[in-house]
Amino acid sequence: MSELGIITRTILPATVPFDLARTLRAVKDFRPGQGDIALDPGRWVRRVFPHPSDPGAAIAAEVAARDDGVPGVGLTLFSEEPLRGPDLDAARARVAAWLGLDDDLTEFLERAAADPAMEPLLAVARGLHMVRFPTLAEGVVYYALAQNSTPWYATLIKRRLAAHLGVTVTAGGDEFAALPQLPRLAELTPFELVPFVGGRPRADRVASIIGGVAALDEELLRTGPYGQARAALLAVRGIGEYTAQSLLLRALGRPDAVPLEQAQHGHTVQAVYGERGGPSPDELRDRYGPWIGWWAYLCRTALSWLEEDRRQLERARRRTPAPRRPRPVPGSTRPRSKRPPAPWSPNDPGRAAAADGPEVHGGPTAAVDGAAAAAS
Repeated sequence: MSELGIITRTILPATVPFDLARTLRAVKDFRPGQGDIALDPGRWVRRVFPHPSDPGAAIAAEVAARDDGVPGVGLTLFSEEPLRGPDLDAARARVAAWLGLDDDLTEFLERAAADPAMEPLLAVARGLHMVRFPTLAEGVVYYALAQNSTPWYATLIKRRLAAHLGVTVTAGGDEFAALPQLPRLAELTPFELVPFVGGRPRADRVASIIGGVAALDEELLRTGPYGQARAALLAVRGIGEYTAQSLLLRALGRPDAVPLEQAQHGHTVQAVYGERGGPSPDELRDRYGPWIGWWAYLCRTALSWLEEDRRQLERARRRTPAPRRPRPVPGSTRPRSKRPPAPWSPNDPGRAAAADGPEVHGGPTAAVDGAAAAAS
């Protein structure tokens, strides 16, 4: 394990609107990346990337606010050797792609602003750009592992593969493991994958997906016509419609299409537009066009934030003690309750004697003598 002690500082612009605090919140909530980052909420995030030109090395990137207030981020890079020229440009481009800094949301936001149901979601997520997998390799490994499985399992095995096969480094006091790029992962045989994925059939499928995507042209997948990129992924054994569109959206940043017929997106439509009705998948595609992926991402992210904020508010209310009723102070105008009468005693002459007769002192004998004197 090596310490990345050489620091290179630079800045990255972002297409407006951009809000770093909301982007960092999305990074924190990005389940496949949990455990791969160091984060100070609202201030900075740090994670590791494979070295742009050296497969046996890694770099770390720390993203924070810019000092000049211009939309974008300040970028601190940690490395073993100084980053210059093409390596520095490649590192900057990789961080920008990870956080979607160059995404132009103008047309999407105009269409969303014309959709009344989107108003509360835009309010909570304005300035958010789509956070995605930092490398195509991480996206491919995650979605290959997530087939017929659970997100937490795919995240766990992805981290184990990074620790076993990748480069482990420390940067800023934090330890990271960089998952290798696709060419190195494609060298793994199904036999080598079995201890990680738990069975030969799953190992065969994961190896097929990794090797198949590694053989494709990544530039075509990122920038070529969407239909060609999608067809190339679907031609890989083990990749279906959901995995192909998920890779194109969350690993390659292409929002052209989303499998809206899937149950998870159906739940999103109900949460946004109401359970009794709402636009059909085709109507949503017509409304948002080639930005339908950003609609799905913003809706799911904003809905989760609204629910999280509601729960935090509810917990805060439960922790707040109820106000106590003040005790009455002396001289209060509060009416006093009537006391019950005292029990009768032999020394009590009675209410009639106290009202009509003379005041009598003494015991029962004195009372009789007094009564006799009054009669005479």
